[in-house]
This record gives sequence, structure tokens and C-alpha cells, in this order.
Amino acid sequence: MRQSAIVRSIEIAALPATVYGLITDLSSWHSFVVETRIPRGALPRELVPGTTFHAWNRNGLWMWRTTTTVLHAEPFRTLAFEVKSFGRPVSAWRYDIVPTERGSRVTESTRDMRGKAMCLLSVAVTGVVDRDTRNRRNIDLTLMQLKSAAEKPAQSG
Repeated sequence: MRQSAIVRSIEIAALPATVYGLITDLSSWHSFVVETRIPRGALPRELVPGTTFHAWNRNGLWMWRTTTTVLHAEPFRTLAFEVKSFGRPVSAWRYDIVPTERGSRVTESTRDMRGKAMCLLSVAVTGVVDRDTRNRRNIDLTLMQLKSAAEKPAQSG
């Protein structure tokens, strides 16, 4: 099984509570998360360990369904979850939020959990040949868009 990890961070001029609120409001993920969409009917009532929900990921013409299970949810600090596809673990994701002088430092990380067979199958299902490069780019975009969304209220006041 592959266990490659990608870790990226960004400084956001917003309180940890604001950032955590955005990260855990799955109905607003479309405004900053690059690849994943969660249908309204799949939105869980709360994000606590063990909560499971379904999502759709998209890459151009390719769309695939995933099942996500919350592993850790500590208000204003951490949200971690595992993603499965075809009933098999494919990745683990984590957002860590640390208070700073100017607001928050947000670190998004992912670990690829696919075995060889899932790596081959996922290319056919997702159209993504180099998942590490794709995840690195998606994390960078997600963090930039999260920063923009979190800092928006401060800019208008």
C-alpha cells in the first residue's frame, strides 16, 4: 500500500473559529474545496468521529462517488477524515488550525492509502495519472480559496 503524504500550510487573517466553521460547513465546500462536492441530501447533521457521508469528486468529464468517515473533529483545531471508493480506503485528509498573532495557520494534509490495484483502477475512474501532483495542486488552490473566504468578512468591515 502506498503511504505518500502531502502537507501544505497557509497563514489566514481570521480566527480559528471562523476557519473551522468554514471547513466544517460542508454545504459551503463548493466555494473552496477544488475536487469534492457534497449533495445537499448527503450533508450530515454534525461532524463527529464516526459520521459518514457520500460525496462526488470531479475531474473534467470524470466523476466518481466516495464515502467519507470523520476520524477526528476537535472544534477550532482539527478535522480529519478517511475517504473510501469502491469500499476500499483511498486517502486520509486532515485540517489542522493553530492560532497565530495574525489569525490562524491552517495545514491541510493528505495520505494516499491506495494499493497497487486501486492506483490502476483510479486512473481509469478519475482520469488522474499522477495523484500526488494533482493533490498538491488541489491543496494549494483549496487553501488559497479558504483564505479568501475566511478573510472576506474582515475586508468588508
